[in-house]
Amino acid sequence: MERGDTLALVKRHIAKDGNLKHMIAVGAIMKELAMRLGEDEVIWEMVGILHDIDFEKCSGLEDHTLKAKEILKGHVSDGIIEIIMAHNYENTGVIPDTKIKKALIASDAVSGLIVASALVMPSRKLEEVRAESLMKKFKTKEFAKGCDRGKIAVCAEIGYRTEEFMPIALEGMKKVAAELGL
Repeated sequence: MERGDTLALVKRHIAKDGNLKHMIAVGAIMKELAMRLGEDEVIWEMVGILHDIDFEKCSGLEDHTLKAKEILKGHVSDGIIEIIMAHNYENTGVIPDTKIKKALIASDAVSGLIVASALVMPSRKLEEVRAESLMKKFKTKEFAKGCDRGKIAVCAEIGYRTEEFMPIALEGMKKVAAELGL
């Protein structure tokens, strides 16, 4: 599925602009990781964009990605659906046992930290955010409390220390900054 087709599918199920932007951000981080890891950038970006396609239709984390499975059936492979379900492994039982599953967990979590970091900048733009400041904010538990630092730290399971992962994630998001309005 091409990026345009992926976004069109998402827009049929997601109405809130903030949710769409989050999905684009996660897709951008996944694409950047894929490029650096020698993986399929199209697939990784697609997974990132689709990962929350059911977010506005589910009642909470208990059925998140289970509804996505229904929505995505016939549009993507069962393997892609499994990857997406693994980012909510606590509720789906789908174990994050591959690099792409672990990357999705870390990318999903770090996107919020990066957005929060941009929003406290004078310009409210990603171009002002630096990887060093992201690490300081990562270590400050009071900053962006909703960002699960444990899930961000899953980056170690794909071969990146947090200090290495932050600039990669930031670079990916900067490439789609215009789409994110940041």
